[in-house]
Amino acid sequence: MASRFRLRPAQRLRRNADFVTIRRSGKPYRCSFFALYSKIRKSEDLELTMARIGISASKRVGNAVERNLVKRRFREIFRLSQHRIEPKADIVISIRAPAVEASYEELEQRFKHALKYNGLLRQSQTPSARRRREG
Repeated sequence: MASRFRLRPAQRLRRNADFVTIRRSGKPYRCSFFALYSKIRKSEDLELTMARIGISASKRVGNAVERNLVKRRFREIFRLSQHRIEPKADIVISIRAPAVEASYEELEQRFKHALKYNGLLRQSQTPSARRRREG
């Protein structure tokens, strides 16, 4: 079960071109702690079957220790929420300075709200709903 919630290297956006593309053409969500941009990948990218995330924090956020702390928090929030996110979603988070002072719970709550706002949550089907559809 632990491997189910693992954050694999393939789930992290690293190329600058990916960040730029998602920021330009993705759907934005902005709050005081971060700006989240998201885009659903096209069906041609079949080799990538899981959501991916990229996190950036400029020097305005704080020193290296503070920036890395907030980035670790967002990676952990994503890791624990990945099973609820659309598998073809690409997400870029630009961290803002107030995030350093925010608690983990505040960041988690805002992140989940951003996912819902951008329509990135999976449509869960209960067994009874599947039976009604099939029958």
